[in-house]
Parts: sequence; structure tokens; C-alpha cells
Amino acid sequence: MESISDIRSQFEFTDQDQENLRLLGEILLPMADQFADEFYDFLMQHPKTAEYFKTEQAVARRKETFNSWFNDLFTSQYDNRYLLRLQKIGKVHVKIGLESYHVNAAMSCVRELCRRQVAAQINDGVLKEDILITLHRALDINLSIMTSSYQEEKLRKVFVSHKAEEYLVHLAERLLHGLNLFLLLGLLVLAIGVVSLLGHDIYKAVTSNLEYGVIRALGSLLVLWMMIELLHTEIGHLRGGKFRVRIFVELALVAFIRKIFVASFEHKEPTSFMLLVGALFILGIVYFLVAKVESKN
Repeated sequence: MESISDIRSQFEFTDQDQENLRLLGEILLPMADQFADEFYDFLMQHPKTAEYFKTEQAVARRKETFNSWFNDLFTSQYDNRYLLRLQKIGKVHVKIGLESYHVNAAMSCVRELCRRQVAAQINDGVLKEDILITLHRALDINLSIMTSSYQEEKLRKVFVSHKAEEYLVHLAERLLHGLNLFLLLGLLVLAIGVVSLLGHDIYKAVTSNLEYGVIRALGSLLVLWMMIELLHTEIGHLRGGKFRVRIFVELALVAFIRKIFVASFEHKEPTSFMLLVGALFILGIVYFLVAKVESKN
């Protein structure tokens, strides 16, 4: 399954759409109970879906789960946590044997209920069109994620060792998430260390060699700036964004630039200085290639 950022991009779901969902929520959430009743009536019209509601408890549970999903539709941030919740709903549909076309038909029912209510309450034609576009995008994203579980189920039947594979994939996902959290913690510790280094360089500039200390402080400031960019990138990755290798290459470039600044004052041997310059040149080539690939993607 693709990441939520890829899904949002594919459906052209923007931050403005996320804001529009709040307005949709103000219009539609007060109608949630009525929609739940009409949704239940729609399901009861068809024998294959009606058989899932043989008891009053099943009906009440269905309305409760509908209200929960309907509320999340307009109030949730469309991030990885929301993606996981929708995947869980899709897996439940697969588990109980509900056919995918029933899910599509049910979503069509919800879409029409919402569309009618929006059309009745918003008179501004431009705003109405904008809000309805957001509604369709949100429902399409929900439907796409839910029904993806059916495709995954078909693929699972191909593998004999499904249980072992599922366990390993789940374990790998948890391990990857843990490693990302550990990486974030490590970046925080390193950022604190860079702040300490910057403070030390400023102190040296004030108490001893001003020119040398200022150069070191400027280099440390560059490294701190890159650490902030790294933290920003990692936080975005944990929230569903893409991981950018270029940031790490940029940090290495900045570290070498600082090293060259300092080396110019330490009177290092020409060979050592040239090695640093050569390494910086190679990193520049690597940065160019990585940036070129990322820009294409």
C-alpha cells in the first residue's frame, strides 16, 4: 500500500481540502444520526447486505461504527494514523465476506446523502463547487483505501506461507517505525550537542582568538541549521512524508565546509588540506546526482 502522502498527491488532496473538511463537518455532522438511519435503510433494501443485520445489537453497532467513521471523515488529519484506521475497516469488510461492490454502492449512498445536504445549505455557487470537490476527493480516498484490502487479500492467497509472511511484514513495519523513532531521538541529541559546540566556539571567539573562533562558530551554525532541516525532514517522514536522502548529503557537505574553515587556521599539511577539498568535491558530485534523482521523482 502506498503512503498517505502518495495517495493525497494522486487524488490532488491539498491543505485547502483539509480546511474545507472542517466546513463540511459543520454542515454534515449534525445530520450524522439521520444519515446513519438512511444508510441502514439502504443496506436493508438489498438481501446480501441485510443478512448482516439480523439482530437489534447488530443494527445499533452498525450505526455506531458509521457515526464514528463519518465523524473521522471530516475531523481527522489525513495522515498515516488515518490511513491505518481505514485499512482496518477494509480488513473487517474482507473478514466478514462483504463483497467490494457492496462497499462501492454504500459509499455512493453516502456521497449522495452528503451532496444533497451541501447543495441545500450553501447558496454560493463557487463555494458550493469547491466544497463538493473536496467531498468527492475525501470519499474517493476513503473508498480507495478500504477496497485496497480486497486486492491485498487476493495477493495473500498466492502465498502458501501467508501467516509467516504477514507476521514478518508486521514485525518489519514495527521495527522500521521504532528505528525511525530512535533516529529522531538521535538527531535531537546531536542537535543539542551542536548547540553546545556553537556555544563553545562563541566562548573561544570572545576569550581567545576572535578570528579563529568566529570561523568555527560560523561552521557550527551551518551544522546546526542542517540539523534543524534533518529534524524537520524526519518528523515529516514519520507523519507520512517521503524520506529525503539529500538532506543527509547536505549535512555532510556542511560538516566538510566547517572542517575546511577550521583547517585553514590550523596550518595543516597541504596534503591533508587537499584531501579535505577532494572529499568536498566528491560530496558535491553525490549531492548533484541525488538532487537530480529526487527532482525527477
